[in-house]
This record gives sequence, C-alpha cells and structure tokens, in this order.
Amino acid sequence: MKTDNKIKMFAVAATVLATAACTDTWDEHYGNEGRPVSDKSLLQVMEEQRDLGDFLKVLRATHVFNNNKPTNVTYADLLASDQTFTVWAPKDGQFNVDSLLEECLTVSGDSMCGQHFVQNHIAHFITNSTDMKSVLMLNNKYLDASPGFFQGVTYESGRANEAAKNGILHVLSGELPYLYNVYEALTTLSEYSGIGSFFKRYEKLELDENSSIQSGIVDGNIVYSDSVMVTTNILFSRFDRINEEDSSFIMLVPETRVWDKAYDEAQSYFNYGSVNQADSLQRLYAHQALIRDLVYNRNIGCSHMADSVYSIAYNKYDEERRHVYYKPLAAGGIFSSDFVRDTMACSNGAIYNLYEWPFNPEDIYFYPVKTEAEYESMMTDYEDCTYASRSSVADSISDGYLVISPRTNSSNWTMEFQVPNVLSGTYDVCAVVLPRTVYNASDRNFRPCKFTASISYETEDGVEQTYDFEDEVQNDPYRVDTVKIGTFTVPVCSYGQPDAKVHLTLECSISRSESGRYNREMYLDCLYFKPNREEK
Repeated sequence: MKTDNKIKMFAVAATVLATAACTDTWDEHYGNEGRPVSDKSLLQVMEEQRDLGDFLKVLRATHVFNNNKPTNVTYADLLASDQTFTVWAPKDGQFNVDSLLEECLTVSGDSMCGQHFVQNHIAHFITNSTDMKSVLMLNNKYLDASPGFFQGVTYESGRANEAAKNGILHVLSGELPYLYNVYEALTTLSEYSGIGSFFKRYEKLELDENSSIQSGIVDGNIVYSDSVMVTTNILFSRFDRINEEDSSFIMLVPETRVWDKAYDEAQSYFNYGSVNQADSLQRLYAHQALIRDLVYNRNIGCSHMADSVYSIAYNKYDEERRHVYYKPLAAGGIFSSDFVRDTMACSNGAIYNLYEWPFNPEDIYFYPVKTEAEYESMMTDYEDCTYASRSSVADSISDGYLVISPRTNSSNWTMEFQVPNVLSGTYDVCAVVLPRTVYNASDRNFRPCKFTASISYETEDGVEQTYDFEDEVQNDPYRVDTVKIGTFTVPVCSYGQPDAKVHLTLECSISRSESGRYNREMYLDCLYFKPNREEK
C-alpha cells in the first residue's frame, strides 16, 4: 500500500487493551473466523512451556509505543488481551536475552527491541504451520510462511499450532532475523551514515489527520482527542519511496572512503556562490545527483538485467538514454565484482556494497547543456537584426532553429541568449549552425557565417563579469556544424535556479570587404555547452 511519504509506525493505545468494549470493536472489525477454541490466553499458554522463559522476559520488559512514546502496556499485556495474534516464539538459548533486556532500559532501546525483535515474532490473525503465504508482522515486515518453516526457521517438532483463546502459538528452533528495508538500513547502520545522514536531515513528525480522532473545533482550529503522528520525508517521492515494504529495490551503497571521494567531487560542480542558502542547495543537489543512479526498482528497471538496467532517474522520453547501464553483471558493469564487494538482503530488496565508484561525473550529472535558439524565452537581447523561428527540420539536431538576419546588408548583428542549469565546471562552448539547405535544398549559397562570442557570468562573490573569447569562428556551410567557440570554466552553478547565471552573446564579425566571402544570415540550431573535465 502506498504511504504518501509516510513511514508507517505500529502503535496500540493502552485503552484498547483495558476494556471489553474495545474487544467488541476489534471483533466487529476483524471477525472471529479461524480463532482457536481455548480458555487460556497466549501469554498463559507460553507460561506453561518449559523453554520460553527468555522470550517471556523480553515480552514483559518491552513496551507498546503510541505516537513514538512508550505506554504502560507491555507486549506480555498485549498477548493477554482479547486481540487475536499468531506468535512465533524462539526457544531459550537461541538469542541474546541479556542484550535485549539491557536495550529495554532506555526509551530508544525499548522502541528498537519492540520493532526489531518482539514485533518481528508476532502477527495479527491466524497463520498455521502448514500455510504457504506472506505474513504481515506487527512491524510491517512481510515474512514467508511455508509448511514446516517460517522465514527459513524450522518449527520445533510437535510444538506448532498450539491453541489459545486469542490466537495460536508456534515454537521455533531459532530467532527470526530482522531485515531492514533499504531506507532503514541507510538511516540506522553506521556504515551507511554518509548517505543516511542526508535522508535523516529531511525527516519530520507530522499529524496524520486521517488516523487521528477529532474532538471538536476551538477558535476555528480542529482539536484532536487522539493524535496520531507519523514520520514523513520529502525525499521519498524523489527516490521512489525506498521505505516501502511492498516494493523491491537494488541500491548501490559505497563504503565511506568511496562515498566521501565521490561526494567531494560532486560538491565542486554544485557551487552556488553567494545565493541565499547556497550551502543547503549544494548539499541537496550534490546528494541527489549521486544517489538517484544508485537506486534501481527491480520491478521496472531490472527486468532485463543480463542486458541492461536503468535507475529511478530514467525518463523514457530522454533521447540521450541517460541513466541506462548496459551489461551490468559483466566485467566492468556497475553490478559486477569490479565494483560490488558483497550484498545485504533487505525486506524490500537488497543493498550492493561498493568498494569502488562505478560512475564518472559525465555519466550521472555533468551533462551537456543545450539552449534551443528557436525558443524566444531563451533570447535576452539583440541588436541590428531580425529573427524568425522555423520548426520541423529533419537535418537539425532538434525540432527547430532560429534564422538571424541582419537589419541591413552590412549590419553586424548581436544576439544574446541565457544558458540556464549550468554547473560550476569547465565546458567547451559551442554553437550548432545549420546549412541553408535545411530550408531550401536547392540553395547554393555556401558562404559561411563568421562571428565572435562573449560570455557573461557571476563570480562566487556575486559580481557579474564578461569574458570575450579570443578567436573569430565560422561554420562549415555544407553540413550541420558544431562550432567550438572556446573553453570556459563556469564558477557558479545555476542548476535548479529560476534565473540563469550565464549568458552567451554572438556577434557577427564580417567587414564590408568580406561580404562577398561570408554570409551575415545565420541558421542557428542551439547553443551547446559540452563538459570538458580535462581542463577543469
């Protein structure tokens, strides 16, 4: 079930356990079908067993939590109530009881013991030892039941399906291992703290209005008699809800040394200079740039893993086919032993631990930046010219182009464009110029256009400056020509910002004496900033 960015937290109010009226409500909601006939509660049945003393100690020490706060109700109390449960109890000597009891001495440890151990051995409703199904446990984990086994752990001989008036007891030969989901592993285990701390930063508690009980309105505000709080995270929607138990993911997670190196490099490309909250923007977009190609939905992006996989960042309308990785299991592939040290099973997939980083910046975030010339919104200024947009050109590398015509036969025009979403990196600055034959196949005017260019940008201190490229350039009039204007290092990133920090101005530079050799009219497809890491 989708949770709309919410981590579902199991909570049972103490009043549910204390009154017969609540039992009636429970029975009306869930029914009595399949409930075993007995006059003893699950707690009493367990107390009669010779080898469940350790499990009972933990049940009596671990408290039920409500809205992230401990109640006075223990799980032993819960199993003595009229609610219906199935319990898979590990026999004595199969788990570290002293460690769990010590954990329960603190509030956080009490909560952890409840979620990771106690709730991992209890489910609502009846599950028999012969059932073959997936069982939802109290901690929202799905565990596999099969005849003679539960999540791979065997039933003790003759100790399954023991009836109680409020459920059924199975005695297991061992402890049921707790499986983190991908999100839990990232935010709980210290070895994943580099990525996990980023996700934790965006967690917050919010009121779940649908689950809370309203008691009235005071001064125009709704008042709740029973408020249910949930942990939300805005990042869930950006990373395909890696917290959900009913999904299946593969996530590549680098060891600390590898992550620190990749993150330091990514930060250098997301330098926001002097803008408001520059550090927060840098942290957000650098993390996002790295993590989105670490997450793969098994049900969508990994259906043909032998051939290729694509990450959650993949967009089927992207003509560049970014975020697609071929032969991931073969030598050199992103899932191969060249990069993956080992794997960790999770309740909603698996984590592949990386000991080497499998990507270059150009693979995952340092992409070419293209400004389509025919879009009027990209033009910021022009002089001594007229212009017109034309579309649907087969030879163009995009859907259209801009015709820049001089105001007079001798006018040297200028045209300025904004270039948004540029990273703080080094680019080869190019203009893609089309031959005149894209409009008229019989046109024999093969004179090139000659022009200069300048780039305006913002420094890290917020000062606007302009750089003039030294060389005049001209296009090849016989083909679609990507004309390299020069190489430039952009100091400040504008990715995700409403205003572009970089503008490129083209200026026709044909003298009167050169009019017979050059053409002042230009068919401009786009401006193209190509990443150049060699000169960074």
